[in-house]
Amino acid sequence: MSEPKPPRVFLSYSRPDRPRVAKLADALQAAGISVWWDTAIEGGASFSADIERELEAADAVIVVWSSASVKSTWVLDEAGAGRDRNRLVPVQIDATLPPLGFRQFQAIDLSAWKGRAGDAKFAALVSAIARVAGSAPVAAPPAKPKPGLRFVPSLVAALMLVVALGAGWYFLSPKFAAAAKPIVAVLPFTDMSEAKGKAYFAEGLAEEILDTLSQDSRLTVLGGTTARAISNNSSDPDFARVKLGVTRLLEGSVRGGGGSENVKISVRLIDTANGSEIWSQRFNRTGANVAAVQEEVAQAVAAQIAGPLNGNKPAPLRAKAAVPPTAYENVLVARQLLRTRQAASILQARALATEAVALAPDYAAAYAVRSVATSQARFYAGLQASEMASARRDAEIAIKLDPTLPEGFTALGSLLGQLADGPGAIKALQRALALRPDDAEARLALGRNLAFSGDVNRAIVELEKAVAFEPLFAAPLHNLVRFYAEADRGNAALLAAKRFRAISPDLADADLVDATFAKFMGQPGRGFLLAKSALARNPRSSYGSITLVSNAIDLFATDRLTATEWKNAGFQFWPQQAFAGNWAVVADPLLRNRPDETNRFGETSDIAISMVQSDRPTDLVRAFDARFPDVAAYTALAGAHQTTTVLLAHGFEAAGRSGDARVLRDFARAEILREQANGIPLSANAIDWAALLAAEGDRAGALTRLERGLSTTPMRVCSLGGIWIGDFRPLAPLFAEPRFAAIKARCQDEINKQRKVAGFPPAVFK
Repeated sequence: MSEPKPPRVFLSYSRPDRPRVAKLADALQAAGISVWWDTAIEGGASFSADIERELEAADAVIVVWSSASVKSTWVLDEAGAGRDRNRLVPVQIDATLPPLGFRQFQAIDLSAWKGRAGDAKFAALVSAIARVAGSAPVAAPPAKPKPGLRFVPSLVAALMLVVALGAGWYFLSPKFAAAAKPIVAVLPFTDMSEAKGKAYFAEGLAEEILDTLSQDSRLTVLGGTTARAISNNSSDPDFARVKLGVTRLLEGSVRGGGGSENVKISVRLIDTANGSEIWSQRFNRTGANVAAVQEEVAQAVAAQIAGPLNGNKPAPLRAKAAVPPTAYENVLVARQLLRTRQAASILQARALATEAVALAPDYAAAYAVRSVATSQARFYAGLQASEMASARRDAEIAIKLDPTLPEGFTALGSLLGQLADGPGAIKALQRALALRPDDAEARLALGRNLAFSGDVNRAIVELEKAVAFEPLFAAPLHNLVRFYAEADRGNAALLAAKRFRAISPDLADADLVDATFAKFMGQPGRGFLLAKSALARNPRSSYGSITLVSNAIDLFATDRLTATEWKNAGFQFWPQQAFAGNWAVVADPLLRNRPDETNRFGETSDIAISMVQSDRPTDLVRAFDARFPDVAAYTALAGAHQTTTVLLAHGFEAAGRSGDARVLRDFARAEILREQANGIPLSANAIDWAALLAAEGDRAGALTRLERGLSTTPMRVCSLGGIWIGDFRPLAPLFAEPRFAAIKARCQDEINKQRKVAGFPPAVFK
């Protein structure tokens, strides 16, 4: 009978840990285990193909978790492959927790291992490999026998086997799991009121408890969006534990609320390992003191999970008894209405917050909520831009009334971002996060403001944190995937999108994240189909419509669609006319509808694009002069973007103001260089660079920029905000160049390839 083959192990690690991992690989090979790690890749081999082949062939996948490896997209991908094949054997070489999705696997602690094969912890690893691989335990090779001690090798082998089996049980049993923080999800509370209709109050109270509980540094508390997704999938008992690593669920119900009515809150703590109830308690409060109950409940829950704070003394409660019950309830309900991102609900939230302010003029949270409702109403409900002044005033009042309230700073930061004050927004949002580090909404807003201020590297860090707090909140994922792609980190973008689809119960959200990935990776045909799929699953998704249009922009920048195609796609007036090249038709309503614009000129370049493309430089300059005393005032404005600036420079040059055009071009160049130093690659700004160089007479340099951009992500060059490169007026000095004709031909092929994917006929090029 042939000897059984030794287990075949794939070793996943991060480069900074290579010296320690080399010792581990040597020890495993000395124990008779076949080890594959990246040193086995031959020169000229396909790196990804080798890894994929070896992952599939491995009997066990050892993942070495460390402070470096938890940040490695390669390690996370390899760990996911091992987990999905039930071949994962995790080890830890420092105190870093494994990432979400891997904490339910008990890791073997090798942080103190010195490389000795006889160490009990190493023996536990050998045993775990044997168990996962389904083979007999492998013992370390025997030492050379000394004269007169021929029985020693067999005795050592037997002892090693006993140690391996015993240590495997000992170190893999629950009491020796990694010392991880408990992961808690606070599910939306159930409305048990006799008359019902207070669901938003019940959900809002749960959110308050979540926020208070998250301030306990001994716990990891997932955000409200993720908690709601867990609640919606309560029929799947393993959803929270297996996909998200949740160890404890807090469920609750509420009776009453509002006015002087009594409020009865029942909560229970669930162990996700077996669904058993660990603890439950009821809290009876009058409306007069319900405002403080969330802190009382949070402290009781934390004590059950992690023990009491400060010995047996509870942390002091914040004084909230002075808040009238109706005002408190209005704020909780308004917060939940704002989550819908629907116009009617946002306006209702604004009215409730206004009532709360009238009832409690010193209630900071009411002002913060009204500020957010006003700024959201501007975007979703068409509120006049002049109302933004009141939104800012409300945020500033909230901060003045309670400088420790994170919502005040979040409201101010989000508003300043809308008003293009990037530095002011960043400062306010950083203060909000100093007060509440686990606020995914604030992290999301900070990430977006950093990115739009040109610092994509820092933006990605903030968005990664937001995703960690709220793994099922799609908005941070959309932005993270986008900026990974824009920073040419395609593998990270793909992994993030795949991870989200693997854990998200909402297939429409998963489709939209994938559509965002496709859009920013230069695959608008696939992105268009995914956005349509998302809208078929959820026709009311406002982000679905936005994503559909954003992918279509790249597909239809060249020619007019038929009326039937426009109707089927669901596009509105503006993109219809823009894609058709009717820029003069677009320009007039844009100017008429924005007479009170309070932020920087051409926030999304709409007006500037329309004026330039319709060959109306005089109108463009007149609109600019009505907003700014001179170009220096524009360039001094925080958040002025280089694409808009390039378009303005072209308009000023055409209008005969060459000196101003030169100032604008210099500013745009400085902004592009700053962005490139902070994570934005050349391909993202190829058209802007080319326009600047073409205006200065450097046609060869302009063409080289376009060709380099085209070689990485073609669609970033072929279409700019609905404009086909062959029509973009700032590039007019290049139109007669043979190299530009070749660039256009390459773009024609790329656009038609994408249109074919989406099911549309080839484009008609001018």
